[in-house]
Amino acid sequence: DVVVYCTGYKVSFPFFDEDLISAPDNDLPLFRRVFHPDVPNVFFLALLQPLGATMPLAEAQGQWIADYLRGEYHLPPPGELREDMRRERGAMFKRYVRSKRHTMQIDFDDYLHQLGRERRAGAVRARRAGYRLPVPAQAERGAVAA
Repeated sequence: DVVVYCTGYKVSFPFFDEDLISAPDNDLPLFRRVFHPDVPNVFFLALLQPLGATMPLAEAQGQWIADYLRGEYHLPPPGELREDMRRERGAMFKRYVRSKRHTMQIDFDDYLHQLGRERRAGAVRARRAGYRLPVPAQAERGAVAA
C-alpha cells in the first residue's frame, strides 16, 4: 500500500518573468484575489483557498473580469486599491494563522458579499468614466487589419 500526502502547495508562475509576477513564500497580493495591482491586464481566477466551494467563486470572478474587459467595471484608484488590499490582508491574518499555508484564505460568504459590493462600486466608477475600455481595441490603437 502507498499513502500519498498532498499537504503542500507551492504557488509559482514559471511562465512569467519573476520580476513581473512571483509569489515568494506562496504570497501573491491581489485585489480581491483577482487583479494584480501593478499588472492590470493579467487576471487570476480561482487562485484562492476558500472555506466553501471554489467553483461558484470562480464563476463570480469570471463575471467580474468580463465586466472589467467590457468597460462596465473600473478598478478603484491605485491608492484606494492598495489600502483595500492592506486591510483585507490584515483581516485574513487576524482570522487565520500567518503562514505560507494561509496566504490565499477567504471565507466563501464574506468574499461573495464583498465582491458584489465592489462590482457595484466599480460599475458606478465605470459609468462616471464613460465606460472606457481598460485595454483599447486593436482598431483604436491604430492597427490595420490584414
